Amino acid sequence: MVMAIKGDRRVDHKMVRRSQIPFGSQAGFLERFVSDRRGVIAVMFALMLPILVGAVGLGVEVGFWYQHRRDVQTLADAAALAGAYEAQDSAATSSTITTAATADATRNGYSVSTDSISAANPPASGSYTSDSGAVSISVSRTVQLLFAGWFLGSSSVTVSASAVATSVTGGDEACVLALSSSASRAVGMSGGASVSMDGCQVASNSTASDSIYVSNNSSLTVDCVTTAGNIDGTEDITYNVCASGNESASTITDPYASLTVPAEAADCDTNSNTSSSDGQTFSLANNDTNGDGYVVFCGAVSINSGDSVTFDSDTVFVFNGDDLTINGGADVSGSGVTFLFTGSGSNQNGWSSASVNGGGTVDLTAPTSGDWAGILFFQDSDAPSHSSLNMTFNGNSDTDLTGVIYVPNNDLSFTGGNELDDNGCLQLVANEISFSGNADFENECTGTGVQSIYTSYTVSLVE
Repeated sequence: MVMAIKGDRRVDHKMVRRSQIPFGSQAGFLERFVSDRRGVIAVMFALMLPILVGAVGLGVEVGFWYQHRRDVQTLADAAALAGAYEAQDSAATSSTITTAATADATRNGYSVSTDSISAANPPASGSYTSDSGAVSISVSRTVQLLFAGWFLGSSSVTVSASAVATSVTGGDEACVLALSSSASRAVGMSGGASVSMDGCQVASNSTASDSIYVSNNSSLTVDCVTTAGNIDGTEDITYNVCASGNESASTITDPYASLTVPAEAADCDTNSNTSSSDGQTFSLANNDTNGDGYVVFCGAVSINSGDSVTFDSDTVFVFNGDDLTINGGADVSGSGVTFLFTGSGSNQNGWSSASVNGGGTVDLTAPTSGDWAGILFFQDSDAPSHSSLNMTFNGNSDTDLTGVIYVPNNDLSFTGGNELDDNGCLQLVANEISFSGNADFENECTGTGVQSIYTSYTVSLVE
């Protein structure tokens, strides 16, 4: 090793620092470049910046998606509730339900430019497919992408939500419902009528200006009155619960529209007219000659004044083509009985109805279970509309009726003085209903099989 001595210091030429290598040397330049760490962070940051920006953007956009998801769910919930309320209206259609649902969704931010909505009544799937009052709503929204589009390969995503609502509790109940959509005086009190109904409402689906009519020499005492039209004579109505009548309300669904007269009603057990004898009992065992479980009269049945007649319990009596008449002074009873009025043909001559005339004692109770639970008098919905098929309860009879009197296409009238026992259950559903005498009855229908007719509803989200 060559040594050079300068004074008393020794210099080792192999220990000379790289920085002392001449700058112009090629080998020196490469060594300097490789070993120089200045600016490395900047280079790494530049390389990672697109990834960092994309990740931050994706996180922000995912947050926006969740916000859109919450907004869309709010639209679906609001629309389902509005649709369910609309579905309770007897005149509701799929179109009106969708319109009501869309209107409420719009009030909550729905936009046709980005959103779509569909409604189903009843729902096509889930636990409420058999609930005619349930409405399902599906809402979807197209959301445009920004940063996330780089990763997903799309310019937009679809955010969706759904909801189901239905009526879960009823409001006030009606014991009188007129089904006509347009009749004048669909429910009427005249001729000095004094009608008292405790624990129920009077309702009418008619949109007429005098849908419910009380003449100035008549009176009505009732919990409340609800009509799709207007009330004429409200000053003669005493309200037990509400402050005033409810006008221009939604129509009420006919609760018995799905009931139909069975095929057995055409199998006549007797074709001749029947006139009662005192002490007579009409029974299934003695009168069902066909053995089909129905007693079918294809001739008129008259129960005479002074006769005591019993209709056997738990029996359906059918009047096919001719009427049932209970004359004044008769004593008629039956527990768990249903009277069906049917017929055939294009005019009134082949159909049947009933009349109960003054001074008699009538004590009839509908069955509390089975196909005809709660049904006392039922006129076939296929019966034509004609005055001869109206059903009447006339004058001063001591009447205890429990159940439904249903006359969908014809009128039901109470004249004279019909006093019903306290704590009874009588529900009147007919095309039109009139009172021209005193009528006093209560609405205690728990356990009777009678369906509730609600004049208002509470709906709730269920899915």
